[in-house]
Amino acid sequence: MVTVTMLRKEKRTVGFTSTGHANHGEAGEDIVCSAISALTQTCCLGLVEVVGLKAGKDLVCSIDDAEGIHCVLADDTRGERLDRAELLFLTMEAGLCSIQGSYRKSLKIRHREV
Repeated sequence: MVTVTMLRKEKRTVGFTSTGHANHGEAGEDIVCSAISALTQTCCLGLVEVVGLKAGKDLVCSIDDAEGIHCVLADDTRGERLDRAELLFLTMEAGLCSIQGSYRKSLKIRHREV
C-alpha cells in the first residue's frame, strides 16, 4: 500500500510524503503506482517550474526508490508563493483522492500537522 501523508502547518498544506508500493500489479506494470508517481512527481516539478521555488532553498524535495518522495516548503514561505504552492498540493491531493476511491486497498491518504 502507498501512504501519502499531506503535511499541514497552521491550517495550510505545506508538503507531503509518499511511501510504499501499491502492489496492484507487476513491477513496471502497476497502473496505480504509476498514477500516484505521476501526480506526486508532477507536483514537485510544478513547485520548481511553475511556482518558481528553488530546490534546497525554498523547498526540500527528494525522490528515492527505497525512501519514497518527500516534499516540503521552507518554513519562511509566505504570501503568493505559499498560495500557489498550496494550490498545487491540493490539486495533487484531489487527484490522489480520485485514485483512492477506485483502489482503496492500494492507497491511503493521511494528514499530519508539522
